[in-house]
Amino acid sequence: MTLLELQDILGERILIAKNENLSTEERKMETDLSQTISSLAKQMINNADIVLRADKLKAEGKITGSNIEKMIG
Repeated sequence: MTLLELQDILGERILIAKNENLSTEERKMETDLSQTISSLAKQMINNADIVLRADKLKAEGKITGSNIEKMIG
């Protein structure tokens, strides 16, 4: 999944959260699902940030031969 696809999903979740036609039970279920999606989205964004930072360090030659380079490949 790309970050753009993730953005679309998060936008859909916001629209669902704003839906005033949901019953209390439906709203609770949707809120729980949205919280799960939000947690996963946060981790995906953090992972993407790590990849970008590592690529930058690698391109700058700052991690050559380091433990970080061994960890990220």
